[in-house]
Amino acid sequence: MEQGTELTRSERLFLRISIWQTVLSVAGIFIAAVALYAALTESEAVRRQTAASVWPYVQLSVDDHLSTDAALFELSLTNSGVGPAHIRAMRVTIGGRAMLTWKDAVLAVVGTDAPAFSQTFANNRVFRPGERVTIFGTRAPVLVRALREAVVNESAGVEYCYCSIFDECWTVDSRSPEAGPATVAACTDYGGEQFLN
Repeated sequence: MEQGTELTRSERLFLRISIWQTVLSVAGIFIAAVALYAALTESEAVRRQTAASVWPYVQLSVDDHLSTDAALFELSLTNSGVGPAHIRAMRVTIGGRAMLTWKDAVLAVVGTDAPAFSQTFANNRVFRPGERVTIFGTRAPVLVRALREAVVNESAGVEYCYCSIFDECWTVDSRSPEAGPATVAACTDYGGEQFLN
């Protein structure tokens, strides 16, 4: 045998050790990659579960009644979700025009001096889970009648945007209640059309 082509016993042992070290290194990298993927997937699942455990769901409801004896018209916001909701933006439109206050809205539907009504601020307010707030109410028959007619009209509506404590935001338009809340990256800035109440 030629002397240069044959490996000594120690060289063969060193070569075997090097091959096993390479195999173990590649296996270690693979296991680390799988562990990292599992950790990231678990982290995302925990984040989603945490967000779901504080998910708000703000609903607008209209209660109205008109008879010869009594009249009632109320708009309420209820947080039916399991976490707090921060109302960040609101727009009220009547006849296609944005109203800035409930008094503006009342005058837009009755066209004369505003009958008596009650109001509660909703804009920039935090609703706790289960909280219901009547944001507008009246018992004046002339106003109840006018508001009932306005609600049926497509050009009248209430839009609002609310966010969770994780800054996940949803927008709602009362003119399309079947659509439900739509997820948005951030609440719309209505600018000069922002409802002030």
